[in-house]
Amino acid sequence: MKRFISFSGGVESTTMCILYGKGATAIWCDTGAEHKEMYDRIDFCEQQLKVIHNGDFELIRIKPSVNIKGVNYNSLVDVIVAKKFMPTIRQRFCTADFKIKPIDNFLKQQGECELMIGFNADEEPNKDRTGNYMKCKNVTYSYPLYEDGYDRNDCEEILTKYGMHPSFPIYMKRGGCFMCIFKSKSEYKAICIFDKDTFSKLKDFEQSYQDKRKRKFYIAQTFSMLSIEAEINEEIELWGIDKVKDMYKKVQPKQACGAFCHR
Repeated sequence: MKRFISFSGGVESTTMCILYGKGATAIWCDTGAEHKEMYDRIDFCEQQLKVIHNGDFELIRIKPSVNIKGVNYNSLVDVIVAKKFMPTIRQRFCTADFKIKPIDNFLKQQGECELMIGFNADEEPNKDRTGNYMKCKNVTYSYPLYEDGYDRNDCEEILTKYGMHPSFPIYMKRGGCFMCIFKSKSEYKAICIFDKDTFSKLKDFEQSYQDKRKRKFYIAQTFSMLSIEAEINEEIELWGIDKVKDMYKKVQPKQACGAFCHR
């Protein structure tokens, strides 16, 4: 039976690839809207895991395809621009169309198979987090970290041992696309401070999907990227750049968004 690992590049999924990856295939769904650091991370993990398992490991990058008015789009960014509508907490087509459905469609074509999902021993499956358990009839869903008693600390120790602990910027600690609706105002401010190129892309992107009626569809729903930039500039004038940087190095990540949680 084919064995697959739900891979995100994060702590638990990378640990699963180390412990259970020999002879298995990791699957990662590329939304087309990831931070550059995430693409670098996926490439790095693939190279390292092939070494660890002597080549007996594979990582597949799944590209979603969403049809809008007869046109297929592979990028979440392009879909939002085409729809002229940003995902919201109630209408999370980002997660549905660019994570869950593509992975389910891929798995349905694999015959009888197993999918390993990275809930650790501190997270009881279908209680602390909900997943897509039993959504594909041909798939056996398993939670090996939970079943074998590996908690978060255990996972981090394993990753450190193999030199594979993720080292993401503060605004990427909980995953998500570069314009994720779950990022907090502080996380967007951190992007403005520490990654000017991405923040410039955010501003341009926010303007690209506004409709002709001049309605405002902000990335974060309640505030715009222009207002974030203005607030940061005011803070720099008040306290200086060094103090502002120190403030946003301590940002606490908010709610996560993943392929197998909060379905």
